[in-house]
Amino acid sequence: MKRVIAAIVVLVLIAAGAVLYFQWGETATLTVEEGTGPQPKLPEPNPTLIPTVNVADASSWPEGAKPTAAPGMTVAEFAGGLDHPRWLHVLPMATSWSPKPTHRRNRRTSAV
Repeated sequence: MKRVIAAIVVLVLIAAGAVLYFQWGETATLTVEEGTGPQPKLPEPNPTLIPTVNVADASSWPEGAKPTAAPGMTVAEFAGGLDHPRWLHVLPMATSWSPKPTHRRNRRTSAV
């Protein structure tokens, strides 16, 4: 009986913590326009026990599309056809290396 009561108390505490966490999550206080540009307005740091992290979903450019370059500059594709490149390291001799890329033409399959 004591174990059942202890389990119920633990579950109630976990549920209450989850409700509090999601109820008082941080939201943006500035508009996108205020936070971008040559002189962005930045809010004061707000240290919390669990920091708010909004991770953007990765997506690729549509076929044939590319970003707009500054006047006098050009944009060219550096590496294409990678399913999920991890990092891009530039070595001292100005060569680049991407660990664990999965390129469609180099994918190996094995029959088991």
